[in-house]
Amino acid sequence: MEQILVEELFKERIDAIWKDKKYESAELRDRGYAIPKKVLCDAIMFIGSNPSLRKNDFSQGESSFYTRKSEESAEKDFPYFNKFVEVSEKVNFPWTHLDLLYVRETGQKLIKAYCSKVNEPFFDFAKQQCLMSKEIIERAKPRIIVVSNAYARDLMFNGNTENGAFKCSFDENIGTLRIENHPTLSGTPVFFTSMLTGQRALDLGSYDRLIWHIKFVLSKM
Repeated sequence: MEQILVEELFKERIDAIWKDKKYESAELRDRGYAIPKKVLCDAIMFIGSNPSLRKNDFSQGESSFYTRKSEESAEKDFPYFNKFVEVSEKVNFPWTHLDLLYVRETGQKLIKAYCSKVNEPFFDFAKQQCLMSKEIIERAKPRIIVVSNAYARDLMFNGNTENGAFKCSFDENIGTLRIENHPTLSGTPVFFTSMLTGQRALDLGSYDRLIWHIKFVLSKM
């Protein structure tokens, strides 16, 4: 299956952002970054906000391009990805994942607070990461996008298009949004949903409806 080799194509640019002196005082920068080594093309792409900071996942301060074994097999991976594997199996379609920001922080309120400070270094620091993530999404040309994080929705699919957000509109024929006015992604279906894992995970009934809806949309494409 075709892939975007993120590390090969973007490492130099990501490192340049982290080394840029104007971001030296940006919060969380000293934790390094975490981003997948590759992203699958023409797959169901699950979009998150940013990687969490957990002792068993990544070493603090150490930048990482990580590999998800479960993306191409049923092998166990980080628990966060297990629901993506399950959705993929239930709809019989490959999956991939990308966080819009690469900084490590578990608290979403903190990330949102830092991003709201327009005149502080973190604001542009985060914007540069979002713009790069948008480019990765454009290159990957996902079949369907599932945004499983409320703040990721605000950053990339409900935000200012001048800052890189996609413009979306509701399609009554498939019952969800589609990207519009884009040179390569126009018509791509987009689902907004709650997180699939964790304390605020989607309830079972809503999860079953999401599975049905993704299957339905795939059948129409």
